[in-house]
Amino acid sequence: MLSKELQSASQIVALVGLFFSILMFIPWLASFAAGWKGGDHFLWSGLTSGFGCILVLLATRGETPKISARFGILVVNFLWWVVPLICAIPFILALPELTLIEAIFEATSGLTTTGATVLTDLINQPRPILLWRSLMQWVGGLGILSLGLILLPFLRVGGMQLFRMESSDRADKPLPRLIEISKSIILIYLVLSGLCAFSYISVGVGPFDSIAHAMTTVATGGFSTHDESIGYYQSSKVLWVSITFMILGGLPFSFFIAIFFTRNIPKIDPQIFFFLSLIIIASISIILVDITFAEISFFKITQYIFNIVAIITTTGYASGDFMSYSGIGPVLFFFLIFVGGCAGSTSGGIKIYRFVILTQLIKSSLNELIYSRGVFLMRYGKQVVDQAVFRSAMIMITTFLSFLALFTIILGAMGLDFITALSGAASALANVGPGIGEIIGPSGNYATLDDSEKFVLTIAMILGRLELLVVMALFMPMLWRD
Repeated sequence: MLSKELQSASQIVALVGLFFSILMFIPWLASFAAGWKGGDHFLWSGLTSGFGCILVLLATRGETPKISARFGILVVNFLWWVVPLICAIPFILALPELTLIEAIFEATSGLTTTGATVLTDLINQPRPILLWRSLMQWVGGLGILSLGLILLPFLRVGGMQLFRMESSDRADKPLPRLIEISKSIILIYLVLSGLCAFSYISVGVGPFDSIAHAMTTVATGGFSTHDESIGYYQSSKVLWVSITFMILGGLPFSFFIAIFFTRNIPKIDPQIFFFLSLIIIASISIILVDITFAEISFFKITQYIFNIVAIITTTGYASGDFMSYSGIGPVLFFFLIFVGGCAGSTSGGIKIYRFVILTQLIKSSLNELIYSRGVFLMRYGKQVVDQAVFRSAMIMITTFLSFLALFTIILGAMGLDFITALSGAASALANVGPGIGEIIGPSGNYATLDDSEKFVLTIAMILGRLELLVVMALFMPMLWRD
């Protein structure tokens, strides 16, 4: 049975790889139509990787096994460890100055919607490369949503079981239901992306930059076409468009599905309330602490809100250098790296709902301390939730912090200073992008790091996007037993 699952998992990976190979023709066609240079690299990349994927498909033909937790773990791990290698091929061919590790780092950062980059002088980079970076993040953000809906209910580690659509049909028909949900998500994603691109154009951003940034904004990815990120435009209108769609990308897509595809008015998910409240409180705090009377302006206030939203949603855009903020500014931004958006969104991080659960656990523990004989039900909002959901959330937080310590130690042993090692590990695991400090902060990038350090961070980005436990399951002997 295990051999059949490995064979079928390889076939699925080859299919996804073939999809990305076909996707490589988009920059080639765009360069052909617009007269850009460098498009031929994507033609040859698509043909080469596509041919390899077809060979794997032919070699792994067979009956697909029954969907199970083990099969899901194998498929998702294979996808996230192999597809970045395929997506790195255009970088290898088009940018010979990049090392193999740097090409894989850039591809992984794009697919995981982290937004960390080793490229500099972006405005002079070939446009097909810039388009490919945005495409990877856009598809990566959409893929995570779909994978979360399909896999996490089996693994009980991600929280999507809290937000499944209610249905009167209790028959064992998961596939049609998943297909229906996936179609709804794709439609919502397309509409949001189109609205975002149109909004950028309406406030004066050029068509190419608008499309590129729309894909990375809705995906909460953060790749930009300028070294200065969105701050390049120095426009409050541009920043507010980005703020709006970063927040929409950080909301659970099940909320949009409930609004637009059912007749029921959805109840406000507790994590949405906490998500929006955190943005407001953090923005007010940083404005009151850092801004002076002489600096007060609408643009300055917008910059503060923009940077807060970019970090909380793990988009990683920047407008100005938040390291220059006085007082608690850099400290606040460091801790916001860990938070992330809502479960079921395109955001990374620990996720808001887990902190909501942590709050409930603390409250319950205090009640039990005062009333030792009392019985207190665990709730998420007004809904009583199974203990396993709370346990999995706590395991995730503990595992995240454990891997944060591990990667910080590894990076420190490689020669990075403590701040760079800690914030780099946190940013990679949370899929944020910028870290803290002069090297990888909002005014820097990851280009100056050694290949060994980039390799470690590449692993951390994939671990963070798979929420750690899915990868750790590979090392359990039980998984490999028939």
